[in-house]
Amino acid sequence: MELFTHHLAQYKHTEFLEDLLGDPGRADNVVSFRNALTCDEAEQLPLAALDRLKDLGLRRSCVPERLGGELRSCEELFMTTRALARRDMNLAVSESTQVWSMLMWIAGDDEQQRRLAEAMLGGDVVPCLAYSEAEHGADLLANELTATPTAEGYVLTGEKWPVNRAASSTHAVVLARTGASGAGLAQSLFLVEKARIDPDRVRSLPRVTTLGLRGCDISGIVFDGAPVQASSRIGPEGRGLELALRGLTLTRTICTGLSLGVADTMLRTAVGHLDGRQLYGAPVTRIPHARETLANVYLSILVAECAAITAMRGLHLFPGEFSAWSSMVKIQVPRLVDHGARALARILGARYYLRPEAHRGIFQKMLRDGGVVAMFDGSEPVCLDGLAVQLAAMARARRRARTEDWDALYDLRAPLPEFRPERTQAYGGGRDAVFASLPALCERLDALKPSGDCDEERLASLRTLTRRLSEQVDELFDGVLAGRAEPEPEAARSWIGKHTPTWLIRAAELCCALHASVTCLGLWLHNRDHLGPFFADGAWLEAALARPHGSECEFGELTPAATEQLFRRMTDQHDSARYFSLLPLRQAAPRAAEADRTAPR
Repeated sequence: MELFTHHLAQYKHTEFLEDLLGDPGRADNVVSFRNALTCDEAEQLPLAALDRLKDLGLRRSCVPERLGGELRSCEELFMTTRALARRDMNLAVSESTQVWSMLMWIAGDDEQQRRLAEAMLGGDVVPCLAYSEAEHGADLLANELTATPTAEGYVLTGEKWPVNRAASSTHAVVLARTGASGAGLAQSLFLVEKARIDPDRVRSLPRVTTLGLRGCDISGIVFDGAPVQASSRIGPEGRGLELALRGLTLTRTICTGLSLGVADTMLRTAVGHLDGRQLYGAPVTRIPHARETLANVYLSILVAECAAITAMRGLHLFPGEFSAWSSMVKIQVPRLVDHGARALARILGARYYLRPEAHRGIFQKMLRDGGVVAMFDGSEPVCLDGLAVQLAAMARARRRARTEDWDALYDLRAPLPEFRPERTQAYGGGRDAVFASLPALCERLDALKPSGDCDEERLASLRTLTRRLSEQVDELFDGVLAGRAEPEPEAARSWIGKHTPTWLIRAAELCCALHASVTCLGLWLHNRDHLGPFFADGAWLEAALARPHGSECEFGELTPAATEQLFRRMTDQHDSARYFSLLPLRQAAPRAAEADRTAPR
């Protein structure tokens, strides 16, 4: 098999994984579209595919190297998620619960970490995250499940629902009340090994049927006076909510790989169908509306990828700044993908509505499954509210110039420090490396000279668009401070505890779009010399910065030249079995069988 096709070490594992799993279009591969659709239709966990991942040792990628695992790079973890999601979201979401081990790496003591790592490396851990309760949803302060202290530890009493893998897990990460209801320091976090609990004291709730992820175990868990050891508590008593929020800064960021994996398969399916379908005497891809729609969706994927990759690198460099950053990327990446998915559905017509494999049924499955990313680990409204209340602090922080060297954030060849999840913070104090880097990026762009890759006309356009971007960022944060200075009318205050004004939510939406645009600029400026002519030319960046609607694909917003350049790049990557990406990432060859893991870990 062809080995690595590029020079970026953090992405070589993805190509190796692609070869191990084989082409999902080949029905006899374990992780295939056919098997994914079969399990989905039967509403069954993809057990054979999960066993395949276990046999390949994939769970090692969630264990730090210092504990014997292979967790080296957040970019690598993101791409693993992307590779799984493009095949089957039921598989990717079921396996993604391994990421909740991060909570132990954040706050567990040495012995707790050693024990969990040993069990995970043996393939014996399937965790679930038991935070939410049926009556309270995202209002974690109102949770009712209690952990009552005893001489030996605690007694858990209460119910968590809905929970991914509640019934099929071996361990549960449980957020439980150890103090007065509604108090910020009233909850603690526990890693509970279900096999160590009296089976009469713990039970699973029935699976609930869902619109998407029909093959996932979405159920609940009930503790009825279940004793657990004191050593099952993660971190200090009363700090559970803080730890929960710190964990979410990681998972919200990493789950962008799910959206981009889904996007790849939906666009790939649409291109394959429309290019081969003859209407009015020519392929559908010759119809201007269809052609521009495909190009626009492809552009959305590129923008989403820039936001996601920069965030993955940021987790190594600025882990304390992700209380806002994780919300921004968690909002913007699924928005870009979901808007693009609806645009693809419109041009696919009836094919997007048909479920059988023979009729491109994988598209409707990905469309249903992909919508969940905007909903879990903090839904879009929750993330928008969480970001909105931090905007004033972000505005004040921007007034303090930062002098960091931004090369490591944006240059994909630059080495990164070790990923240290314990350095995450529940609140970042308004700091944001991406917006802080914008003045330096503007200076770097102004210093560029025209070249064969990017001529004077393109550079002039990019400078104009970047100045406008910088002005929009200034206007956003100046407006936030001005708006917060105005007294809020009493009538505008909600009678409930959550009363973030709607104008501030709208400002948060704009913040997400601008943030993604800055990442596009930063990656282009730092990688023009090694990612090929399409990347260096900057037409894609010009189209991204000129986009007036943030995350939405609007017909007529691309110039004919940009449409053609994006369309050609997209079809080249489709025909050569490469990811829809700014990077030269190879997928499994067409019709390739799955392979054995023979290369060293």
